[in-house]
Amino acid sequence: MDPILKLLIKVDPVLIAPYRWFDDPMIGWWVGTSILTLWATFLGELTLAVAYRVNRAYMAKKSREALYYQEQSLRARQAGDEKAYKGINKLANEAFGQSFFSSIAMGMGSLWPAFLAAAWLNERFREVRFVLPSWAGDLELSFLGPFILLYIAARVTFVKLRPHIPFLNQASREVRRRPL
Repeated sequence: MDPILKLLIKVDPVLIAPYRWFDDPMIGWWVGTSILTLWATFLGELTLAVAYRVNRAYMAKKSREALYYQEQSLRARQAGDEKAYKGINKLANEAFGQSFFSSIAMGMGSLWPAFLAAAWLNERFREVRFVLPSWAGDLELSFLGPFILLYIAARVTFVKLRPHIPFLNQASREVRRRPL
């Protein structure tokens, strides 16, 4: 059996519980999916905070390198040494690129719970369709459309709440303090 499917089966009782809080299945779906997106967002942010803590020395080193090489390249340019400027500037760009793409990778790592949640929703609700009003052309959406909208709303809400969550706000402050 697929390891992801095994995981989904194990977490199913916890994830399905909020869907059963209401007798009306539509209210249950919206409340349950909203809570699912909040869990996915929180788990993703927690993953990001841990990844940042594990990698912060590397990230700080690359930021310092980029700044150092940038300063050195500007000095070489001011001194009129175009060859040294280009060589040092290349080193600065490489250090900046490593720092930048490491940050992007960590940020992308915070999205894995959303994909897991979507996989669980697919197992549970793949037959659910949302019919849009007639003015929208009688189109149907799968469970994924509303899930994505709710997930985006959860992420936006969480950004506003993050400063008030101790473990997460420290990593967030450190990221903002980084020079690059």
